[in-house]
Amino acid sequence: MNTFLFGFAGKNIWRHKGRSFFISFSVSLAVTVSVWVMAFFDGMNFQIEKAVVNTNTGHYQIQEKAYAFNTDSTSPLSWNKDIEKLLESSSVQAYSPELVLDGNISTPEGSAALMVLGIIPELHRRFLPIASHVTHGEFVDAHDEFTVTIGQELAHDFKFNVGDELVINYQDMNGELRAEILTISGIYDFNAKVFQKRFVYVSQKTWQTLFFNEFKELKFNRIPLLFNDFEEAKPQIAKLSNAFKIKTWKDLNPEMGVILDFHHGMVRLFFLIIGVTIMMTILTPVRMLWQERLKEFRMLHTLGVNLKDFWLIGFSEIILMVALSTLLSTLILGLILGIQSYTGLDFSFLNQGLTIERGGIRLPRVIYPRLTWEQIRITIMMVLGILGTSYIWSISRTLKKLKEQI
Repeated sequence: MNTFLFGFAGKNIWRHKGRSFFISFSVSLAVTVSVWVMAFFDGMNFQIEKAVVNTNTGHYQIQEKAYAFNTDSTSPLSWNKDIEKLLESSSVQAYSPELVLDGNISTPEGSAALMVLGIIPELHRRFLPIASHVTHGEFVDAHDEFTVTIGQELAHDFKFNVGDELVINYQDMNGELRAEILTISGIYDFNAKVFQKRFVYVSQKTWQTLFFNEFKELKFNRIPLLFNDFEEAKPQIAKLSNAFKIKTWKDLNPEMGVILDFHHGMVRLFFLIIGVTIMMTILTPVRMLWQERLKEFRMLHTLGVNLKDFWLIGFSEIILMVALSTLLSTLILGLILGIQSYTGLDFSFLNQGLTIERGGIRLPRVIYPRLTWEQIRITIMMVLGILGTSYIWSISRTLKKLKEQI
């Protein structure tokens, strides 16, 4: 019986192939546009998140409690093998134990606030590719003392070169104002201009000598963690939250976090608007298809077909139309997003090719839409919702009239 109903439903669709194609194409086009917008914003959000993560933030950060409360660097934790094993068991892609010191420089060219990071170079190289973006000199080495790697923007503004001396002003652990001379070992070109102007790197040995006047063991105020994906890392982070204070990149850069949340909300609103609009568009053609078959249904009822069978015929048509629209939407989306995920969409013409920075990060000029299985699932759900609602309403109205006539 089910095979017969599907065959009967298929013949009805083919009999009105013009209107059936219009309905299917309208739904497919609406779904394609909606999912493309979602893929575009998914790609943009992914690139923004990646840019924030690459500002020495990481997807998550383990922080020493005093530092987490008021960025006080005076009570760092010891870096040891137990912490290293705990991180490795949590599937962390990369991490970098860091000591953080606020400093500043003042020269005839002006002054600037700096964030001096005491790092373990071999671990930091895995976390951020700054070492591979050193354009002059060399990245700071673990055994170097009183050497510093600075950003290209800082070097440009203050006319620094490799081998020059940089005088940094800061407060040590006792709150005393100090000034020390550091030799510039390298200049890097990575991330936004604000990042290059603010972040400078020294070895932990140098940092602790500056701040504590001695070096005994490796320590950290914070450990930025890098995972393959922010959302997928949440179960792994739960293992670490019992031992440490954990902050997400959204906690550390709330401005960009709000922008991403706004993008998600805007996409959902766009889906709702498109869904309601296309439903109103196809509702009349679907209603006409069923109203025109009222006499046919009355004759079939006279021959013994009951109202339940009419509903089964209707559901069979819904399944076939959903399958047709989903297939068409998937093919169009696969073609468009498959190409654009490699070529990207270049929006640099909107700002004459200039780089836009916001919240300390360099916003992407070329957006690469992301094609995911989640988008295919949403495609099916949207097609099912639009066609299902339209057909069910049309079937119920038609069968109501049939009841009145019999």
